[in-house]
Amino acid sequence: MKSDAEAGTRVLKALLAPVCMLFIIAGCTSCGGGDAAAPVGPGRPVFDKTLAFAALTQQCEFGPRNPGSAGHESCRAWLASQMTALATKVVLQDFEADTVLAGRHQFQNIIGLFGAAAPGSPILLAAHWDTRPIADEDPDPTNRNTPILGANDGASGVAVLLELARLMKARAPSRPVLVAFLDAEDSGAASAGAGKRFLGFCVGSDYLANHWPPERPWPAEMVLLDMVGTDNVRNPRLQPTGVTGGPAFKLEAASLAAAPLLVDRIWSAAQARGHSAFLRQPGGEIIDDHCPFIEKGVAAVDIIHFAPAEWHTVDDTPAHCSPDTLYQVGDTLVSILWN
Repeated sequence: MKSDAEAGTRVLKALLAPVCMLFIIAGCTSCGGGDAAAPVGPGRPVFDKTLAFAALTQQCEFGPRNPGSAGHESCRAWLASQMTALATKVVLQDFEADTVLAGRHQFQNIIGLFGAAAPGSPILLAAHWDTRPIADEDPDPTNRNTPILGANDGASGVAVLLELARLMKARAPSRPVLVAFLDAEDSGAASAGAGKRFLGFCVGSDYLANHWPPERPWPAEMVLLDMVGTDNVRNPRLQPTGVTGGPAFKLEAASLAAAPLLVDRIWSAAQARGHSAFLRQPGGEIIDDHCPFIEKGVAAVDIIHFAPAEWHTVDDTPAHCSPDTLYQVGDTLVSILWN
């Protein structure tokens, strides 16, 4: 995923959100404070941040999950077994593809269906589960060819979705929900990927959007989770003295253009629950796994913190992630799924 559109090392485009979307930005600039949320109403499941963080650390115990690695295969098998145990129906979508940084490999998207009998059109919740094969943003040149562990950039979104899947197995959501763990997202690059779709990122989501399993309903909406686990503790190796960072989920420009009403529903739900990480501020335009679905006309939203200090460095480990951040995202989505 990712980076602003500066030449060379960066991969995402950092563009200001359109002024015409300011009606969504209007109002408070932050949404209160974390776990001090409104009381849980009847029929509303409780998102367990401890279990979510355990799912994050479990993925990291497999090691880096870059394409072709032992960790990639071990995590794939584990995620498939988890989804099979939780979802009503599961599709294991195998495909072969070339990647910019990792070469040609076998990949797998894992898609589960929940609440199939619920009324309404389906919503797709997604996160990528692979990790980057190089730490190309690390300030230490000796680390830059090292695969990242991807605790935040990879494991965090999956962890939130696994906990939501556990809740949906126990209590059906208000509408049908598809959960997708997407492969082959993070092996693109700005320079080497020039001329390729999405600069070589989003390979798995692009395949899924263009080879949708015919036995599954097409989603009307999509929520993508990416880098949703960062903590608010300064990393002295990567941040100057006095600089602190914390989770900041701003309004991603492509999401605003494609799905302004869904953006507003999500950020309003976060505000109602007192979650301070959700900011009604422009966040730039991000090349990420929602882009292929936007191309297909889906109202798709990317919940992403771009970019924490540990992004694409060897410090992207559980030590720099927080259960509280996972909770803010997961609890907000509980409000969306059990409306």
